[in-house]
Amino acid sequence: MLRPTRGSTPLQLTILLLVLYIIHLHWRSSEAPLSPLRSPPLSSPVTSNNGLKKIVLSTDKANWSKSSNGPENAAIFVRPVYPQPKGMRIAIATMNTDETTYDHISLSNKFGYARKHNYAIKFDLDMPRDLVPMAVWHKLNMIEYLIRTEEYDWIWWIDYDTVITNTSVKLEDVIADAQKGATKPNDIDMILTADCWPLNAGSMLIRASSRMFPFLSAVWECGNNKKTEPSEQDCIRDMLTKAPMSATYGSRAIWIPQTKINAFPKEVPCYDKHEKGWKPGDFVVHFAGAWAHLPEKLKKDSYGVLMRKYSEWIE
Repeated sequence: MLRPTRGSTPLQLTILLLVLYIIHLHWRSSEAPLSPLRSPPLSSPVTSNNGLKKIVLSTDKANWSKSSNGPENAAIFVRPVYPQPKGMRIAIATMNTDETTYDHISLSNKFGYARKHNYAIKFDLDMPRDLVPMAVWHKLNMIEYLIRTEEYDWIWWIDYDTVITNTSVKLEDVIADAQKGATKPNDIDMILTADCWPLNAGSMLIRASSRMFPFLSAVWECGNNKKTEPSEQDCIRDMLTKAPMSATYGSRAIWIPQTKINAFPKEVPCYDKHEKGWKPGDFVVHFAGAWAHLPEKLKKDSYGVLMRKYSEWIE
């Protein structure tokens, strides 16, 4: 029987309980054609429809991680219980590298939502050793990894400091609705939102297609600038909106209203051109930059304060 060891942290206990809960759910399921729990290093073999294969990322080839045998990281990867419909096979990706006061809220919310709609979900607890840019860049590794499994059609990257408040909203519907606004919907590989800046990369829908590989490589190259040290958000934005790269990639992204997949609360009033904040019934609330907006007495745990407040609105 698994027992918490002396000195276990709240994050470790939360992860242990989550793993046990997932095992319990799949033990109860009478139909589980796919292995539910996988926690492989990014460079290890994974089972796919094509048999055993090794996932090799662009960062392995470019030595971005400075590791001798590919990046190593702890992860929880839960595949769908039932086969997903071709064309709308969806995986959710998120990560967190530090212990927080809201780990249970964030994890139970996202894993519960994935379970409810039969989505895959991958949660990474750390990044590859010695990754050259800041930790947030690891989201590109996670997106590339899921694309290379060839098991999904769309990936939803969602930041950890978010709450899915309306769990009845389906990603399939969000994608289909966004594609209605495109002249050539099959050419759209990214569904994005702005905030009070041109792009917020905390909630993005990415087509799981090999067409994304050159774009991801271009974003990595943009980040390889020791003078300016741009964020991954800066580089994604620039590849899509600034010449000369926008001529290649700009038409492959579509921006939808912020409240569709990335609403900000009234406490963080950094809204897109529609100037609408989160309201009850909206899909997701995101607390990006909360530390800069809350009163000084709440800044020590600004994200936790808002995560706990808005988790009361989960439907």
